[in-house]
Amino acid sequence: MVTELKSWREQNYYELLEVGSQASDEEIRIAYEKLKTIYSLLTPGITILFTPEEVKQIQDKMEEAYRVLRDPRSQREYDLVMQGAWGKPIAPPPHPLAIRRALNTQQIREALGADEVSWSGESLGKIRRFLKLNIDELALEIKISKHHLEAIEAEAIAALPAPVYLKGFLRSFAKALGLDPRRVSEEYLTRISEKGYTRE
Repeated sequence: MVTELKSWREQNYYELLEVGSQASDEEIRIAYEKLKTIYSLLTPGITILFTPEEVKQIQDKMEEAYRVLRDPRSQREYDLVMQGAWGKPIAPPPHPLAIRRALNTQQIREALGADEVSWSGESLGKIRRFLKLNIDELALEIKISKHHLEAIEAEAIAALPAPVYLKGFLRSFAKALGLDPRRVSEEYLTRISEKGYTRE
């Protein structure tokens, strides 16, 4: 359950739904339906444990996990992403996830060297370097392979994962940089879609 020792934010899709990698469609469906009932704003006492916003975020992640794990192709790609770029399990970060304050507008403009801010791979790279974050360490911290972080910064369309994963990667990347996850993901996805990113 998402209230166990590992935070729901850190859990992978299997951990979140409490199923194994070989679970059947029916087992995945039952697990999803069970958790959907538990993590509802109608459940007595749920708002003592989580804010309404957190409940919505948990529900969104559960829905995404259910959609991915029930589709064999999406599940295979997810498993590869979980293993990292070199086919080995991603090592846990050596330290707890760093908590960074949100950057203010002036800091962002200073980092980007521009008054107008729009989120692209280049601007994310500039913010990362402004914060003096090594890409290898960041990859371990947010549990996204270095390969994918580099592809995001370079806007390497062919190397980017499917949208269902990319959106989550962008949000995690943005949070680690102290940026607005929603704005970053929306602007980045719009930008690369205009450049031909259409993977399904």
